Amino acid sequence: MGLKDDLLAKMQAWKALADARAQQAAPTAVSLLSAELLAKGHPKVSRVVVGDGLVYGVRQGSGFGWCWLIFTMVHCFFMFSGLRGGTVTMNHRLLSNPSLWDFMLLGLFYIPFFLVGFGFTIARYRIELTSAAVAVRWRILPWIGWTWRLSAGEEVAVTLAFRGSSENERPLPAVVISSQGKEISFGSFLPAGVKEFLAGAILDYYQGAEPSTAPFIPRA
Repeated sequence: MGLKDDLLAKMQAWKALADARAQQAAPTAVSLLSAELLAKGHPKVSRVVVGDGLVYGVRQGSGFGWCWLIFTMVHCFFMFSGLRGGTVTMNHRLLSNPSLWDFMLLGLFYIPFFLVGFGFTIARYRIELTSAAVAVRWRILPWIGWTWRLSAGEEVAVTLAFRGSSENERPLPAVVISSQGKEISFGSFLPAGVKEFLAGAILDYYQGAEPSTAPFIPRA
């Protein structure tokens, strides 16, 4: 009887946890930003008026990314120092006299780790809004990254919704833009305040009385 009660209690706890996660992952409606907030902008978001369109920019930067990058740099330094000193074992053999090829192989090994660190620190989003389409560009480096495009129909909806990214088992909402039955999403790991501002600004561009082109000083 005790075992049955314990099993029921665990099942109830799992159900409560699943319900809590589902509630956290539920889409959140986005409200239009006031003219004052749009004019004031956000300290981490830049805005540039291009013709009848707007371009928003924001850096990915996060504490996790900087910790990852610093750890990778320290680890890389000690490994290269050890390889130079002839104390590193590679492919089960001690490299007492490493060649240039050995240094190149070690450097290639660290490239993915540095790219992950750059992706969470210096990578940038560039959100281009026009009456015809939305383009979201994410670049780790100028020539490395992805671009998402969405044609803008008569109606463009913007929400904050879970799209697969989590942090410490906590669902992270992304900025989701949808139109004509299609959608693109971005920015799951951006700060919550930045996501809310971007979502509201995008919604204002497409659903406001008219695109806001008030003078704005870009910020880093």
